[in-house]
Amino acid sequence: MSVSNIGSATCGSEKENLLAKNKLGRRPPKNAPALEFKSFWTGAIPSHPSTADYLEDSGWQMLGNSQFGDCVAVAMANNRRNVTDKLTGTVVYPDWTWVEALYKTQNPNFPTDDNGMDIQTCLEYLNQTGTPDGVKSVAFAKVDYANLEEVKAALAIFGDLILGITVQQANFTDFDNGQPWDYHPDSTNAGGHGVDAGGYTAQAASDVKFITWATKTSFTDAFWANEVEEAWVVVWPEYLGSEEFLASIDVNALAADYKAITGSDLPIPTPVPTPPPTPTPDTADEALAVVAKPWISKWHPFGSNKKMAAALKTWLAAKGL
Repeated sequence: MSVSNIGSATCGSEKENLLAKNKLGRRPPKNAPALEFKSFWTGAIPSHPSTADYLEDSGWQMLGNSQFGDCVAVAMANNRRNVTDKLTGTVVYPDWTWVEALYKTQNPNFPTDDNGMDIQTCLEYLNQTGTPDGVKSVAFAKVDYANLEEVKAALAIFGDLILGITVQQANFTDFDNGQPWDYHPDSTNAGGHGVDAGGYTAQAASDVKFITWATKTSFTDAFWANEVEEAWVVVWPEYLGSEEFLASIDVNALAADYKAITGSDLPIPTPVPTPPPTPTPDTADEALAVVAKPWISKWHPFGSNKKMAAALKTWLAAKGL
């Protein structure tokens, strides 16, 4: 399958998986200064339900990750699908062209360059420049992946996390067998991988839920404790319209931290004012308007008639008559 026809192929199909093995492609974390999720809570670790699941069970796409190391860009596409679906009700699922454009920001000569991506560098690009379809993130922040309760709180608030993990050879078997990804002490590491997480359970045998290679699956706590290397929340503009999100986040603290890290003001989009509803006149209003309009059209320069004419004009405008 050539690069040019990936967009028209059935991504994630059995045919595509037969052509090439599922690929990895996350570069090691660069560990540059970044916002921290815990710094803009509204208090202690936010309360969160014991279980949550914000991921659809189907409809996920490979978007080239059976052939190329574009897993980080694919995770970002899955993130945008999840966020737009849950916060706007209108799914915007980036396609192969979108993923390829984002992948090229770290692999400019793709497909000759196919060297994976660093997650933090990708997040910086999305914050400074924006997605290939023109959406800038408001901010992004590290989540303490060693604190599973913080991870679950982040998932409960955002519904989504971008994860950087190390995949073991045995995890390919876990995946092929439809099993949660477990930690296998005797297995060798295969490489770094970027995935999109969106839920969790209370069972160690199948805890954090995530999407990889067009499939919904999960990690065990043992895998999480040994193979997760980074976790990120992305604050997209859609979150700023969510009352639940704003109730869980200290926006002033977020803005202060953003200023300290970047030297710039937090780029909060200006809300578009909602136009007032067009008034619907009732039958009595319409009847009065029929009489009032001819009377107003006459000259009433003095006294109470003048005041009445002005009042009626204001009333007619307010009623849309």
